[in-house]
Amino acid sequence: MKKGRKFLNIFSTILLLAATAIVVFVFVLRFTGAKPKFFGYYVFNVASDSMTPQLEINDVILVKECSGSDVHKGDIITYHGTAGDLAGKDITHKVIEEPVKDSGGTIRIKTKGIKEGALPDPVFSGEQVIGKYVRTLKVLSFAFTIFKQWYGLVIFLAVIAILMGIEIRNLTKLSKKADAIEPITEEQLKQILKEAQEKKELEAQSAESKDKESKESEDKQEE
Repeated sequence: MKKGRKFLNIFSTILLLAATAIVVFVFVLRFTGAKPKFFGYYVFNVASDSMTPQLEINDVILVKECSGSDVHKGDIITYHGTAGDLAGKDITHKVIEEPVKDSGGTIRIKTKGIKEGALPDPVFSGEQVIGKYVRTLKVLSFAFTIFKQWYGLVIFLAVIAILMGIEIRNLTKLSKKADAIEPITEEQLKQILKEAQEKKELEAQSAESKDKESKESEDKQEE
């Protein structure tokens, strides 16, 4: 029973930390437009339907950092847009032709969305490449989609409040147990030390007596 409760306490703590981390992470993506980066990987959220059905609006994707020289036909890449309606935006589209180098040695890349009827993007340089698409993060995508709705924040806050309530209850129980243990007074401490000293002296006397008896026995055997 105690092991089960301990497991539930540990599980609720982990769940609380995970839920809090997801809320903070999604909040950063949703309201700041930041591009989190971890060990060479970026996290982006999809803002348009140009890559449907493979990537949907609100999908959270993992992108591995790379250079223009690492890009090939068929790759899905994320790059900094600088022309037309794409200027100032981070675009995730599919490379439709093998990149080529111009006379100045600059890599030129051509992409477009895979949605039916999508038009090719303006050709851009390899220097604008951020990285290659790796995978869609399903849990974060779900959280991001929910978080965009008015009830999303309420749900997340409710979950965190419940988990925090469990943690507070556990801490309260531990506090009550601690209060229930009476502290040792100075007199009690002296008594404990006195008893320990007496026990030590008795053990010493017993050992001395045994040594004496053993010596007497040896003397008799010699006689």
